Amino acid sequence: MSKSSDAAPSVRYRDLFARREFSALVFAQIVSGLGDQVARIAIALLVLDRTNSASLSAATFALSYIPLVFGGTLLGPLADRFARHKVLLASDALRLMVVGLLAVLANDSSPLILLFVLLFVAELFTPVFDAAWAATLPEVLPVGREYLAGSGLLRTLHLLQQVAGLALGGLAVAVLQVQGALIVDAISFAVSFVVLALFLRRRPTPAADRPRAGLLSDFTEGARDLFSDPSRRILVLVGWGSVLVMITPMAVALPYAEQVAGNASLGGLLMAATVGGAALGSVLIARRDPRWQIEAIVPLSIAACLPLLVVSVQPALPFALVLWAISGAATGFLVPLIGTLALLTAPAMRGRVLALAGAGYNALVAVFYLLAGFIADISKPSIAVTLAGVTGLGLLGIVRIFWPTKAMRDAVDNAYVVADPVAETVTEPTSAVFDAEPTVISSPDDPEPEPQAPREQRIRERNYAPTIEVTLPPPPADGDEPEVFPSGEFWEQFRP
Repeated sequence: MSKSSDAAPSVRYRDLFARREFSALVFAQIVSGLGDQVARIAIALLVLDRTNSASLSAATFALSYIPLVFGGTLLGPLADRFARHKVLLASDALRLMVVGLLAVLANDSSPLILLFVLLFVAELFTPVFDAAWAATLPEVLPVGREYLAGSGLLRTLHLLQQVAGLALGGLAVAVLQVQGALIVDAISFAVSFVVLALFLRRRPTPAADRPRAGLLSDFTEGARDLFSDPSRRILVLVGWGSVLVMITPMAVALPYAEQVAGNASLGGLLMAATVGGAALGSVLIARRDPRWQIEAIVPLSIAACLPLLVVSVQPALPFALVLWAISGAATGFLVPLIGTLALLTAPAMRGRVLALAGAGYNALVAVFYLLAGFIADISKPSIAVTLAGVTGLGLLGIVRIFWPTKAMRDAVDNAYVVADPVAETVTEPTSAVFDAEPTVISSPDDPEPEPQAPREQRIRERNYAPTIEVTLPPPPADGDEPEVFPSGEFWEQFRP
């Protein structure tokens, strides 16, 4: 971007948390996310205890991800149809009721199919909540730099929440049993509901002036809006492709640990290394200049693939931990990718577009979990990881060819200039005169000036270097004495 971007002060997290709405959104996301993890662990352990089948227990986790795909595509547009604070509250209330019913029925006499259906229904509202939550964040943090910093922090917390949720879910079941853990899950949704109801501002419906259509039509309209824009299209495709590089090492972490260390349980360290690296990378990348973040997407994607190639030599577990962590850290580019996608999307379309992007991501997570496991079974876990790195590099070569450099740069500049009012005042040179409206010196006989464009547009057109506009009097007619000075009482005192 311009020098103004580089000169702008960095965003401090404590300044973000000083805003009640941002703090409420963070708290609600963490609490409800932990609740989701607890529910998955509790039902999976219940299934394992009743059937003694590892495959059925694993199927419980797979089942919990299916609603994230269908709910995101079909129900995600609800985040644009209704006021988003109402969508958030309704999602929490519905999950509270369904999980509460699940807690009551989670006993040895209830059929498993009933528990699966209730878990499916509860998870169906998670992508709706996530879409409304993600679409609300740019409204809470309208300044571009603050939004990127907040997005980076939230992604870090989300990654750490995944690890903590798995650990706390198992602990909750061990201490409180399955029903007690599900009650805690239901309480988490109640707490999220109360916090959002108290601290989140009521905003009008984003698409209130648009004619209502069916949910499928909304989904189609969102897909058309997303994929008709080259900049957003390439961002989404790169984000979906990152699943290959991030999920494959995690999917085969347990068998790889068995392969090189003889102990599959140590694979949990590899999974933690990926998530921990991604959390660290998200924080570091989100602190940089917005244009740098976007222009670094392809280089960072390459950096995420390269460590996976080294796995072909089957390094020992300590070295593998470093490789997993480096690859995970490079995937921090997802922070500016998701943030820029949100800012480039019109507010009335933001909910369904983000829901569609999330649904595709979750669908590919399930696909690559299965595909990586299959490749590891027919060959070796190290081959599955190496193949993911090679495939990722090949796909990035295609991305680099079709990357819309100029369109992306213009879109990013426009998004962060419009969203960031600080960029209008932090300029070089910085002077009070540049913050004032242009001064016009004119004759009283001059016609009325034409209406000017909005100040933001004029500043952008001048490339952040507004000038003083001077209008001189009209030239004298033949035979008239030239008028040296402009007319007006102020100038009369200087007339010779």
